[in-house]
Amino acid sequence: MFEELSLKEYNDLLGSKAPAPGGGSALAQVAAMACSLIEMAINVTTAKMSPENANFAYLITQRDFVLRAKKGLYKLSNDDAAAFQRIVNGLGMPKQTEQEAKTRASELQKAYHKAALIPLDVMGLCRECIRICNVRILPLLNKYVSSDCVIAVDLLRSVARNSMLNVRANTALIVDSTLAASLNRQGEQILSEL
Repeated sequence: MFEELSLKEYNDLLGSKAPAPGGGSALAQVAAMACSLIEMAINVTTAKMSPENANFAYLITQRDFVLRAKKGLYKLSNDDAAAFQRIVNGLGMPKQTEQEAKTRASELQKAYHKAALIPLDVMGLCRECIRICNVRILPLLNKYVSSDCVIAVDLLRSVARNSMLNVRANTALIVDSTLAASLNRQGEQILSEL
């Protein structure tokens, strides 16, 4: 959905009075852009390599992982907007009767849970991309594009840190304190591994 828009179209939508897409969707888009920087750095490097070079196939494999991550991030950008819309829909549900109020509360709890899982998934993809960049990709890159990969890693770290804000915003609304604490711990664990 959003990945089919031009940058200008997405940014215009982001800046509109519509509540979604919002920050979570934008963070996933930034992470996808970071993946594109990594992809470019690998493509430039391998373009100057012989396919027989031992690092050629290795870098192509790493690039394939980054491409899958980028695709996942596009999906998460869309999912984030849909999750927020589910919350908006839940808030709009009737609550006049006891049964309506109970149904509304249950739907909102499910929506908050789902909305907390999406930024956790964004964080997880960022962590994995950072790992392979630092350990597997950066040491092999052409020196003229290695800075692009460093920029990508910095963007991915920033996305992961800021995604934790969205995890906490949603877990703060989850009544089940054990579930909320578990989700927060998962996010903190990812942050500790960046």
